[in-house]
Amino acid sequence: MNAVEARGVRLGIRTLVSLALCAAAGGAALAHFVIDIVGDYVLARDSYDNLRHSSRDVVSAAALVLAAILAARGLRVCCDLAARHRARLLRPVLGLPETLALFLGATVSSTAIVPGMEYLDGRLDGVAVDRLGDAFGGSILVGMITTLVCAGVVTLLVYAVARWLISYRDSIVTIIETLLRRRLNDDRRNARALDAGQLAPRRRRAPNALRLAKRGPPGLCSA
Repeated sequence: MNAVEARGVRLGIRTLVSLALCAAAGGAALAHFVIDIVGDYVLARDSYDNLRHSSRDVVSAAALVLAAILAARGLRVCCDLAARHRARLLRPVLGLPETLALFLGATVSSTAIVPGMEYLDGRLDGVAVDRLGDAFGGSILVGMITTLVCAGVVTLLVYAVARWLISYRDSIVTIIETLLRRRLNDDRRNARALDAGQLAPRRRRAPNALRLAKRGPPGLCSA
């Protein structure tokens, strides 16, 4: 095994972008909710109190959909690895460049999504949001700090889950491989039994079945 195989391969750009978008959507939804609470105590005028926040449900649903897509894609990859020779495949890793790109992309995207959510709420509620400060709850500073903190927390959580799944990928693949092999062996055993004409064993008749059975008419004797 050479040095590249020992280190493994980097995550694909699509996986990294999907992780960043999932973290950004989750962080923006959390930040939008936290800003609404913090603004009641810190700001003299909380602009989030004047609108209905329907965008939170939309962004939260988008984060859940992205998470489900990532989970399904990860499961499919594990199944593909189990069906092949996984010992020949390189192991993906989250290096420092990928980590920095994930955190930077998620936090920057969250700071853009949060005011967009408020502009959408204003459009749906018929109230114009003219100032950028109002889009951040009434204060750009408070809104930006809250958004960065929330985005960082959610991104850290997504990073920890992704890191854990990648670290235990071999174990997950082994479990799936064992289940697939057991299922395949059962299917082959059943196929061989059908080819050999071995049917399922018949149930023995109960003792009282003979007493309840009706006898047929006596056969005619030939002359």
